[in-house]
Formats: sequence, C-alpha cells, structure tokens
Amino acid sequence: MEGAMKRIVIAAAAVAWAANVWAESVRWESNYDDALRKAKQEKKLVMVDVYTDWCGWCKKLDRDVYTDRQVVEKLNKNFIAVKINPERSATGKKLAKEFGVRGYPNIIFLDATGKKLHQQPGYRPAPAFCEVLDEVVRKAGQ
Repeated sequence: MEGAMKRIVIAAAAVAWAANVWAESVRWESNYDDALRKAKQEKKLVMVDVYTDWCGWCKKLDRDVYTDRQVVEKLNKNFIAVKINPERSATGKKLAKEFGVRGYPNIIFLDATGKKLHQQPGYRPAPAFCEVLDEVVRKAGQ
C-alpha cells in the first residue's frame, strides 16, 4: 500500500509541475495576419520576433528570456506574440524588408493595425526585456 501511495503522490506532483510549466509559456501565434486579427479582437498589441535558425542570440532569447515568468506574464497579458523567420517565410521576408531588419534577433512591436510602436534589435536579458515591454505598453496607452 505504501508503494502505491508514493506513486500517486509522485504522479500528482508530475501533473502539477507539467501544468505549471505549460501555464508559464508564451502563447505564440504562427501566422502574422492571424496575430493582427487576434490583437484587434482582444485589444492587445503585437510583438513580432524576427529570428533565424542559425542565430545564437535568438536561441538564447528563446531559452532565457521567453521562459522568464515576468516576461511570459507581460507578453501573454498585453501582446499577441508571433515568431517570423524571414529565411523561411515570404511574409517574414517582406516584414524584415519593411522594418529594415539587418540583424537578429529583431523584435518589432506593433499596434493591432500593424503600425510600428517600437523596434528592439539584439538580445536583452529578461529584466531589460521587461522594461522594454512596459515602455511599449505605456507608449501605446494600454
């Protein structure tokens, strides 16, 4: 009986941990146009992460910043987030050209109509990234 109880406790802990991890991740949209539509519906801003597969700083951003609890909370509360690779997507290539992207990562913040509010080239650690998110929200008046 003791072994069965131990397995139940371990299983419950694993489920709670998995639910917590899932709840703490950025909700990414996969399509730019869908992100704009969703932003209009939910009255949110849009964050476009322009990245490439070979970019080390992009991977560090994914690993260290987009997993930070404060960053995740701020993004999910105020933004529709979308990742775009200009080397794999015609939309990404068009956006990179339109916004003058010359290096990666390059984060572009837009209102729900697609108007640029701020552009953040390069990597920022989580605390500095949170400051950028707060500033964009203030600037947008949300």
